Amino acid sequence: MKKVVEIDNRAIREINTFDLEVKEKITAAFDALERDGFLYEPYAKRITKELFEIRVSHRGQWRVLSAYIAEKKIIILSAFHKKTQKTPEKEIKKAFKRLKQHI
Repeated sequence: MKKVVEIDNRAIREINTFDLEVKEKITAAFDALERDGFLYEPYAKRITKELFEIRVSHRGQWRVLSAYIAEKKIIILSAFHKKTQKTPEKEIKKAFKRLKQHI
């Protein structure tokens, strides 16, 4: 089922700091989300009831946090370079704060 992927302006700025190869993989994930409406593991994972993480591996681990906010809409909330095994709580809180601004 096709979806519309909307990217928060702050997430765009975060993604633009990444290497070109990482940005290309993230863009490919967004295209798949728009086309299929979802991503399977290992490319994505639900991390809370509302939030999902898109996973990109390229010279490290990169994450993009997103949420489904309407039947056909996915909002990209934040992006970061993951340096620990667990998703940092501050990144989850940041994504929730941004999500509240979109609903």
